[in-house]
Amino acid sequence: MQLLPLHEVASQIKPGLPLAWGIRDGNGKLLLARGHRVADVAMLNTLLARGMFVDAAEMRTAMSGHSATKPREGFFGRWRLSSARLNTLLTTTPSELRTALAEMVDVLIALADRYPDKVLFQILRHDQTKLNSYGVSHSLHSAAVCCLSARRMGWDDARRRTLVAAAMSMNVSMIELQGRLAVQAAPPNPDQRAAIDDHPLRSAEMLRAAGVDCPQWLAAVEQHHELADGGGYPRRLTDVGELAQALHYADVFTAKLSARSSRAPLMPNVAARQMFTDSAGHPLAAALIKEFGMYPPGCFVRLASGEIAIVIHRGETVATPVVACLTNAAGQALMRPQRRETTDKANAIVALVADADVMVRVPWETLYPDD
Repeated sequence: MQLLPLHEVASQIKPGLPLAWGIRDGNGKLLLARGHRVADVAMLNTLLARGMFVDAAEMRTAMSGHSATKPREGFFGRWRLSSARLNTLLTTTPSELRTALAEMVDVLIALADRYPDKVLFQILRHDQTKLNSYGVSHSLHSAAVCCLSARRMGWDDARRRTLVAAAMSMNVSMIELQGRLAVQAAPPNPDQRAAIDDHPLRSAEMLRAAGVDCPQWLAAVEQHHELADGGGYPRRLTDVGELAQALHYADVFTAKLSARSSRAPLMPNVAARQMFTDSAGHPLAAALIKEFGMYPPGCFVRLASGEIAIVIHRGETVATPVVACLTNAAGQALMRPQRRETTDKANAIVALVADADVMVRVPWETLYPDD
């Protein structure tokens, strides 16, 4: 039995609601069974103070939706659990890393196949203030984009799984460094630069040590910063595998969408334009850009009515997504987000709106009441 600290999943425990998994002591002894209700915040704080744990396998079952008692938070709760689980794997690199990552791939593919729009929404609307955890969130976002892009390209299940696994693990050797770099305003110092330059090879070595023996997986990790013109690193290869190229584009694109202390995230249309230009329209990059589309879920838009809205679902055409209005035409916040079909000319999108220009924020779960 593998135990995870309770504090890593505490956000999924709601006082008064049934537990989605049991709570255990440090020896794995069950203290509170699944379905038991944590009475109040004081009880939850007591459990956290005592250093309780959860069974990782039971948690994964609940996240996958195979449990009779599913987490009440739907997609967003399961996504947060996936992030917490990946954080544990990448920062502790346990001996069972290969098996654990394979299980994580199963969970992510299930979420991406069932909730593709919500996955894109989560990538754009993740908490940009948690810079210290950038390395984990970036790995998860890259893996999700690889998952969706590979499906769009018609790759078979085995190939898609290999690509997603490589995305999750490509930076295992520098996860903590990524967080430090996201926080610091200064450029990398010489030691940090050296760690960046050789992290593809070091990550592959760590994976081999953990039992990963898939040559395609390892090659994708080793080559994900190589470029076909020989201008990449660490080996300046010109013969770069297709999985590595797909991983590279997902890596670069999701990085553009994330903030650093030194810069704000790019708007998705700007990131897409840069990627298309830099890749010279490469088919793998084009598939990624098409997956996000003109108005991806999570972006803010202004409607012909003057209302400010957020995209929540892709529509029948790239220009007609489903949106939820956050303000009225006068810029006043609505009591509740109101859905609009942008196929109606009165609700047509007239412009993208930068994050900094939207003051209204709501719990994102409220935008998807049918979840």
